[in-house]
Amino acid sequence: MKKNYSLILLSSTLVLPFQVNAAGTLVQEMSKMTVSTAGAGSAALAENASVAYSNPAGMSYIEGDALSVNAAVMDLGMYYHDDRDSSLDSENAGGIQSYGSIYYVHQLNDDFHLGMSMSAQGGSALDYGIDYAGALTLNDLKLSVIQFNPSVSYQVNNKLSIGGGLQIDYASFEESLLYGQGNIETDSWTLGYNLGLMYQIDENNRLGVAYRSRMNHNLTGSFNSNAMTVSVPIPGPIPGSVDKDISAKAGDAGINVLNPRQVEVSGLHQLTNPLSLVWSVGFEQWSDNDSTTVSITDNDKLVQIERNFEDVWTAAIGARYQLTSKLRLESGVGYASSPLDEPESQGLDLPVDTQHRYSVGATYQWTKDTSFNAYYSYVDYGDPEINNSGVIGQFDNSNQFIGITLNMSFK
Repeated sequence: MKKNYSLILLSSTLVLPFQVNAAGTLVQEMSKMTVSTAGAGSAALAENASVAYSNPAGMSYIEGDALSVNAAVMDLGMYYHDDRDSSLDSENAGGIQSYGSIYYVHQLNDDFHLGMSMSAQGGSALDYGIDYAGALTLNDLKLSVIQFNPSVSYQVNNKLSIGGGLQIDYASFEESLLYGQGNIETDSWTLGYNLGLMYQIDENNRLGVAYRSRMNHNLTGSFNSNAMTVSVPIPGPIPGSVDKDISAKAGDAGINVLNPRQVEVSGLHQLTNPLSLVWSVGFEQWSDNDSTTVSITDNDKLVQIERNFEDVWTAAIGARYQLTSKLRLESGVGYASSPLDEPESQGLDLPVDTQHRYSVGATYQWTKDTSFNAYYSYVDYGDPEINNSGVIGQFDNSNQFIGITLNMSFK
């Protein structure tokens, strides 16, 4: 009986960070190169090779071949404040992390284009240490999701173009838990698809629609933990805890994580000669992710964790002003609703709340065939509350992105 309890405790501990990893894997700033407008116009803009990812239909607007290379850093701030004892607070579990992406478009003929993109879909590297309230559940982690996305577009007529692509995801996850005495390493490959449409209303107005299928990651790997005694919170109206022995364990582990299907509608409107307006509205079906299953090869134990995710709605609006023949200024604001509002369902890796984006940037046309886009974005991830597995408090979360994209055309 004691062995079964320790196994269930270990399984439950392993799955807790994944409750929100599924919400944290999608970081649009890592893959969509419309950061300077807070994501506004993503499915309608078709100015460089990054459209191969954001909306493959837009490749029909590229003349010849094109290459875009992005290099950026993000500065994630994640602070936990305990409601009971300030000594159980955490320092900043985030920090500065670099990332990049690359996109290429090749024109086959007047009707068909081929594209390829390789980009980070999201991820994080967190280090809480072993001295805060959640040290039993999570000490540090590294999550990475990389996508390869070959695509094709077809120009139906002078107003309508369509496109589609294959999404090939590789995800890896490493975690330290149980006060540094347990470790898990898992990874997976999975497939999906994306579709796009662009419609040129007239020379000053364009609409775009982009769809990405859900991606179901079945991460498999190994876990091991040292023998130890831990203090486990006792649920109920009177706070308390009990010491439990956990024997040393090693074996295979499997965890399923779902990234939801997404749809985005965007518009581009040239209001005057120097000024254009861009916007986007989107939907992410997080409610489809109703549970997470953890399997451990010790008596074939399974632990299923129920979720309470809600669907997410997003919106962004931005403006672009052509200051000179070479320099364009850009700015935008964005919003995303929270997929999770219940403190009892929050996790420690990336507690989620509503998101607010504030972005600025500029594009400089260096030569006829070469341009640079520089951007900065501040994202307020909110102040989600948590009351889960003995962790009772509130987070103060934000992120900053700064990067530069090189765009080249070969006609």
